[in-house]
Amino acid sequence: MAESKLKRVTENENQDFTVEPPNKKRKESSDLLKKFKCKYFYIDKSLLIKEFLQDGSKIVCITRPSGYGKTTNLTMLRYFFEMNYENIKENEFQNLQNKKYFENLLISKEKEDDQTYLDKYQGKYPIIYIDFSSAFKIEKTFEATIESFKSFIKKLFRSYKNINLKNLDKYDKEQWENFQSGIFSLYELKESISFLCLSLNKVFNKQIILLIDNYDSPILNTVNTSFYNEFFKFYKDVFLNIFKEDKYYHYLFKTFITGNLNKIPILMNYEMLKKDYIEKHREIIWTLLVGYGYLIYDYRTVTTNFDFKIVKLEIRTNDVSEFIKNKLSSWKQNLCKDEKIKNTIDSLTRNYDEERIIEFLKDKIKSNLGYGTGYDYYENEFLDKYYSIIYSLLSLSDECEVVTKKKFNENDNIRELLIIPKKNLKSNNNKNDIVYIIINYNDIVKEGCIEALDYNENLEFDDIKLKEKYDKIIKFGIAFNEKICDVIYEINYGNCFKKKEMQKEIYTGEDFQYASNKNYYLIDKTKMISKLINRKGIIAYLITRPRRFGKSLNLSMIKEFFEKPINEKENEDKKFVFDGLEVSKDRKNMRHFHKYPVIFLNFKGNKSKEDGSSIINFLKTEISSVFIYYKNRIDFNKLSSYQKEEWNKIEQMSDGVILQNTIKFLCTCLKEFYKRRCIILIDEYDKIFSEKLKSESTFGTIQTFFSDTFKGNDYLYFGIVTGCLDIGLNELNSGANNFTKCSLLKDNYFSDCYGFTEDELKNVLSNFNISDSKEKSDDIEDGIKERLKKKYGGYSCVSNIGIIKNTYNPYSIMKFVQKNKNKRDNFELSNYWIYSEKNEKLKNLLKNSLVAEQESGYGIIDIGFPNEKEKKKKCLIEMKVNDENIKEYEDNEDDNKI
Repeated sequence: MAESKLKRVTENENQDFTVEPPNKKRKESSDLLKKFKCKYFYIDKSLLIKEFLQDGSKIVCITRPSGYGKTTNLTMLRYFFEMNYENIKENEFQNLQNKKYFENLLISKEKEDDQTYLDKYQGKYPIIYIDFSSAFKIEKTFEATIESFKSFIKKLFRSYKNINLKNLDKYDKEQWENFQSGIFSLYELKESISFLCLSLNKVFNKQIILLIDNYDSPILNTVNTSFYNEFFKFYKDVFLNIFKEDKYYHYLFKTFITGNLNKIPILMNYEMLKKDYIEKHREIIWTLLVGYGYLIYDYRTVTTNFDFKIVKLEIRTNDVSEFIKNKLSSWKQNLCKDEKIKNTIDSLTRNYDEERIIEFLKDKIKSNLGYGTGYDYYENEFLDKYYSIIYSLLSLSDECEVVTKKKFNENDNIRELLIIPKKNLKSNNNKNDIVYIIINYNDIVKEGCIEALDYNENLEFDDIKLKEKYDKIIKFGIAFNEKICDVIYEINYGNCFKKKEMQKEIYTGEDFQYASNKNYYLIDKTKMISKLINRKGIIAYLITRPRRFGKSLNLSMIKEFFEKPINEKENEDKKFVFDGLEVSKDRKNMRHFHKYPVIFLNFKGNKSKEDGSSIINFLKTEISSVFIYYKNRIDFNKLSSYQKEEWNKIEQMSDGVILQNTIKFLCTCLKEFYKRRCIILIDEYDKIFSEKLKSESTFGTIQTFFSDTFKGNDYLYFGIVTGCLDIGLNELNSGANNFTKCSLLKDNYFSDCYGFTEDELKNVLSNFNISDSKEKSDDIEDGIKERLKKKYGGYSCVSNIGIIKNTYNPYSIMKFVQKNKNKRDNFELSNYWIYSEKNEKLKNLLKNSLVAEQESGYGIIDIGFPNEKEKKKKCLIEMKVNDENIKEYEDNEDDNKI
């Protein structure tokens, strides 16, 4: 079937036609007006008959707004082709009574094979003419509507009551009588019109011409009913039976269908969506899918705020306005309330939830792309269908405008859409997100998504450079291959994007989102995220640094970047946190933003005694809290019975739970919902290890917990474990020997991600207007920078690029800045770090690790060298640890509040 491309005779063409003004009706034409259902005059469109016959399409579907002459033309076709069913002589079917209406029309002058069209075709075919606008009534229920449809079929068969059925076999005759009497099942009802076509074909031994007017009327009249879906399926089956049976019996000569809307399965034609058609028919009111319950009008207007044109939903005439009001407005509102549709629109405009989009599109593929109908689609037809579904979906939203390209210069396998928030249209404020969607057909959908994201890297749309106009462009790559689809998004920042200015407030806490939302001053360490994204082959890291060195803050940062928000509110709170930071400068990094389930465990709160049972109970409590956290973030009821039972046991800390397997089990469950592997972050892991436990089975249980969580876990994307001390996981037989260790002694990956460098120190001092009136240059011995270096620097880290010297403890620097903002002299340099936490762990470690312990309290620690060639050498550190010092640290513990 094809959208008709037949040339029409119009009022502006130099053709002869009969015009009957209301005040000058000719008597001889009054019968013609009545016959063709014209009120005042008739414009000769009879050449449509010739074009209908010459067109190669077996099925022609014409969709035009009401009042465009569809019914008149269909009635003309009926009376031209319809044969005389009574008093038929052998091989003489011509209906001479109708011939008179065409003798003075243009078709009478046309010939084919030396015969006029009137002699060759007029009155020679059995006709089935159905006007669905009045054929039956849509009742209040589906069952009552079906009864009304049965009555219509009964009348339709009775209209052929005088024909001779001698060519039908006994079964067909009985079935015919059943249809005439109205005794038949719902299954037979679906086959009624196809049976009528086949029976007339057998009776007259001639192919049938099927004429259907207003095919979409029953669909539109059920839009606002509760049984729309049920009726739509029934109605679709009626049509499918007609054309499926014709493939086998070939009973149809031609089919001509008219309607207001171009949509019904198997008859659906997407010619109107293709770029050439849109470009040439800007003024035609068109719809994409009536199934979504609204009309899209391809009407373009220039706005004051944009250089390109906007596709808008416009109501042009009173008829169309009433049509939308009566048929579609409430249906559209109901669709917008549908949770699945609403979530998908939000995901494409605000939340960027890829899984929801994929789920919706796969569902719509099954229901809208014609699977199971026997219809074969080409690649670009699939592409246009996807394009139409996404366009239709987005056009439901009242919050944005959907823009198509006016210059269709995209590749054959690419379609593009732009989504502009309406709040942008109302002002010159372009600071909000703008969404750019690229739809791609590719045999491998994952590669197709990347190909779509890499397409048009300059972000030009209709010659407009989006990066120059907007601060933030969310780019979606949507790829599909028949029933399979995938979605990836990335975030691009405009050329003029400015990160919001940090306030002059200091933050020494550990909550990255809180610090960002409250606009505290932070040193940008998001380069660590880039390194994690671009890592090669590393699954688990063990990162050790002195306390207050940024370990917890960095883990919080990693969690905020990767963790997928649970809902729109959470997304709104978090979506701008990384704008303008180092990680955002590479758009490919932003493909990982808010995509993953993140399992976060913090063992800092372990206040238990150093006996095994207390530590195990603490672990169970922490793990239980993680399960409770994620139960509120997933659709728990979608898990299997076994998974729900196991989950509840772990959450309730029931007896018999195998502690070691809990996090791995959680990863398997989350993979089903997020469709991605998990990220596991464990902070202050060394809080649960104790040298006293080494002789107990608890120590082995904890080691096995880490081993099972991080080793051989196919559901792990990557994991990070942090602590102050490398203990518990450094034995070869610990099982957790796949950690890549990163410490001050050697760190080839994150050496510049912990502590402040010289340049970062300069930025901090400058930002808070701290300078020394005595300083004339950076190398003045008693200048503040040199004093800071002596007081808080001195850390060095061995990396693959050499030794990074003069790394500063960030906590000490930030506490110093807090007390010395805007100062130029009389600086207060206190011992901040030493009082920030109790030293019980360090005290016990030193006492148990001294090579030679002396009564005076002095000892020597052998920490070795990281260089294997130097392993014979010793690095000896002499230090004093006595109970008096430890007591002083505990008495002066800082509460760490600013």
